[in-house]
Amino acid sequence: MRWPDPVGVIPGSGALRELAGRFAQTADRHDRDGTFPFANYRALHDVGYLGRSIPAAFGGPGDAIAPLCRLQAILGQGDPSTGLAVAMHLLFMGRVGHAIVDGDAGEAGGWDAARYAHVADAVLREGVLINSAATEPEIGSPSRGGRPSTRARIQPSGEVEVTGRKTFTTGSPLLRFVVVSASLEAPDGDPDGARMAQVMIDRGTPRFDEAGVATFDDPLGLSIIETWDALGMRASGSHDLVLEAVRLPAGSVISAKPFGARAPAVAPSTEVAPPPPSTSGAGWALLVPSVYLGVARAARDAAVAFARDRRPEPMGGASIGSLPSVQRTLGEIEVHLAQAEATLFGAAEAWDAASSADRATFAPVLAVAKHVASNQSVAVADLAMRVVGGAGLARSHPAQRHYRDVRASLHHPPMDDVALATLARAALTEA
Repeated sequence: MRWPDPVGVIPGSGALRELAGRFAQTADRHDRDGTFPFANYRALHDVGYLGRSIPAAFGGPGDAIAPLCRLQAILGQGDPSTGLAVAMHLLFMGRVGHAIVDGDAGEAGGWDAARYAHVADAVLREGVLINSAATEPEIGSPSRGGRPSTRARIQPSGEVEVTGRKTFTTGSPLLRFVVVSASLEAPDGDPDGARMAQVMIDRGTPRFDEAGVATFDDPLGLSIIETWDALGMRASGSHDLVLEAVRLPAGSVISAKPFGARAPAVAPSTEVAPPPPSTSGAGWALLVPSVYLGVARAARDAAVAFARDRRPEPMGGASIGSLPSVQRTLGEIEVHLAQAEATLFGAAEAWDAASSADRATFAPVLAVAKHVASNQSVAVADLAMRVVGGAGLARSHPAQRHYRDVRASLHHPPMDDVALATLARAALTEA
């Protein structure tokens, strides 16, 4: 079954569904080889999809979050690696663009209209991507509060020199713009005066060959090291970004603020505090788990097709789909998928309809949406493998790829422990 869509047909959904079908035909090859599907992004650019979260004030259609979540699920069903890179790009452009339009300086994070317009124009004209580069080998996920070892220093000329290494730089082969988190050194070199900075790297106008492969004239010292060899999402291009004394133009530091106090090893108080309020752009993060709903849908379809078509000789021509045990498992898949879609899509629709004041209270809603979408999608893929059985272990069967890809959902923030703590704190401190 498909969870009912209360908003009706989303403009462009037919074209995207057709593209997702095409992407599905090459997804296995890119998964096996760990190659980046440049042609997918060229096709998405041709239908205007890469600019859909850009506000109308900057030349885009300015789509809301709820329809984009549904579209991202379609894309994830075809090629989730592509869907993941696009989700991170769309959420960045949507969050920052709408913050600028709304005059929300805190959420804009140092971006101004001129800088954003430059990026938006490149996205709309060239089909390039933007993403943050925050994760490092030493600190792990930046959502845990680690301070970056990547160093930035403003030179007497005003240029910015950056040195460091970032991991999980999703979409790296097509990133024209990379926003790097770094420790900005104090002018006098005092380590206690360092600040948390966001530095933007513009790799310049790309050159595309006939296959859509992009080549950038990178600043001296910048390199993409193809380290990504993972269990799942193998075609996402989440390689390492290496910066060796890279010189960037003056004005490349978008924002810089003092580091917050490090969290103590042991909580100093037994008092339960409510979760922090959501920022005005927090809802854009829902685009990422939407991709994994698409993976779950693909796993479900693979299991249904197998149950319908598999007719072992001892069953006298009947399909295994006629077995009560298989029907029960398929029924459980439908329940898990419906719960995930209803929760995540419902959260997205509630966010779009909410006032700015109400959105500040959405931390529990966003936490439960991500937790349910991720864990239910993992459950769907697991049950699909049970339906397919040993045949699903073969690299030739798509069930094993869906099973591997969907597990990456658990490692996007908020991770399960943070999401559950957010829900618990909200419950314990509610009026």
